[in-house]
Amino acid sequence: MGTKIISISEAVYTKLDAERWKGESFDDVITRLTEKKSLMNIVGFLKKEDAEELETVIKEMRKKSRDRTLRIIEETK
Repeated sequence: MGTKIISISEAVYTKLDAERWKGESFDDVITRLTEKKSLMNIVGFLKKEDAEELETVIKEMRKKSRDRTLRIIEETK
């Protein structure tokens, strides 16, 4: 993969530098900040039990939301 040279202002440089993690290059920080965000980005940050609990809570919330939507639809008929 090739490289490109870009110019950025001191203000942007300072912001990027503040966003850098220890040992992270500017290329890495720009890539990380411009990636599409997904819950999959947090893989590894949660213990297995916590991830399973979170998944259960999300499923329950989705079911309640679905049920509420269906109830509202029925009430408006």
